[in-house]
Amino acid sequence: MPYIHSLPAAPTFQGQSLLGYNFGPLAGRRLDVHFIEVKGGHDTFIISRRTTRIFYVLSGSGCFIIDGLRHDVTAGVVVEIPPKVEYSYTGRMQLLLFSTPRWRFGNDRHTKWNEDVVGGGFSAPLPNASWRSRILCWRIFGRSPAAAFLIANRRVWRVLPPVLIAIRPVRRYGEFLDRLYRSLPR
Repeated sequence: MPYIHSLPAAPTFQGQSLLGYNFGPLAGRRLDVHFIEVKGGHDTFIISRRTTRIFYVLSGSGCFIIDGLRHDVTAGVVVEIPPKVEYSYTGRMQLLLFSTPRWRFGNDRHTKWNEDVVGGGFSAPLPNASWRSRILCWRIFGRSPAAAFLIANRRVWRVLPPVLIAIRPVRRYGEFLDRLYRSLPR
């Protein structure tokens, strides 16, 4: 069993402006340790279902956005992110990250893009977005096919007689259209 772990030669994960290296696997099955080199920030906001994350800022400076509040950080600061709290970070810094329990697929939910990193007006779907969210972000010649579909359906819906709208499958289709409209990116 190895007792000493060195920084891996290649990154274990990367974002638009960060590189992450995983030390391990460690003998302690509930702990992950990562070194993260941040050159701009994490490109999305994250909510973890079960994992507590503790970041130690080794060098540099930046900002953590936790539950909508901005917190400036510099070398020597510890940041604790409990489960079910939305966060992201920006800046130029080197971080040491301790996660417990270990990261597992499906544990994290990406909620929105970090505009400080990716820029404003970014409309691509999030990494773990549903098929509906991905379709709603499509653009053809700068126009949304989903919006055109909804406009056409609205015109038809306005002329339908109330007797037809009262039929259960038609009403369900109307509810589907309403959910689709509410989930369009604005």
